[in-house]
Amino acid sequence: MKSNILKLLVAFLAFGLLTFSPVQAQNIDDIIRAAVDNPARAERNRSRDELRKPMDVIKFMGVEPGMTILDMYADGSYYTEILADIVGDDGRVIAHLFPQAGMNPDNPTTTYIRTSAHLKNVVPIFADINDLDLAEDSIDQVFIIQFYHDFYYKPLNVNLDRILSVYKKMLKPGGIVAIVDHEAIKGAPSSVGDTLHRIDPEIVINDMTNAGFSYEGKLDILLNDTDDKSISVFDESVRGKTSRFILKFRNPE
Repeated sequence: MKSNILKLLVAFLAFGLLTFSPVQAQNIDDIIRAAVDNPARAERNRSRDELRKPMDVIKFMGVEPGMTILDMYADGSYYTEILADIVGDDGRVIAHLFPQAGMNPDNPTTTYIRTSAHLKNVVPIFADINDLDLAEDSIDQVFIIQFYHDFYYKPLNVNLDRILSVYKKMLKPGGIVAIVDHEAIKGAPSSVGDTLHRIDPEIVINDMTNAGFSYEGKLDILLNDTDDKSISVFDESVRGKTSRFILKFRNPE
């Protein structure tokens, strides 16, 4: 019986009917943990891990070696450097920053990317949100971390329909949009994105599904019942400890 199973397995492999990916060969949990534990990461980022739980977030989103990932507004490079380690030499992380970062040779984030050996597969791009554009079907995932609410921040004057259509165009079929953001009071209007820098997750779900993305689910590991959602995320009493939602969306195949 075992001999027949072995022969069948060999036949499948010979005809290309059964394949093993590099991810299957090396446990993805180990890859992610090694990236999070990398001592080359900036201490300012490592110190936030307990409150951000990046390993759980990244595993939930299905990040794998070889992917190309866009990290929206990557100021501080928190997710950029973890993702760069995971996607490896065959992958790439595109770190989005605003134009002024590119015009400042001493900008801390761009300097860190430029001078850090573990970020050699990171490419910074500098663009206002309304000007951002990448090639069609060129991206596996988009990470929007604690930034989606800024699509409703008046000074940025974001054309929401345009940026969501750009994400849809640049994402490969089946590509993922990962969104983590500060939770607003349930039913709060989108205007709190401008005033409190928070947003109701239902607004995000509505925006994304209307733009043609499928809602794949959520993680509740960053929710915090002690957070006073009526105050700004920059208030010292809640800063760094806000209740945050984690949402996953897919570009239909």
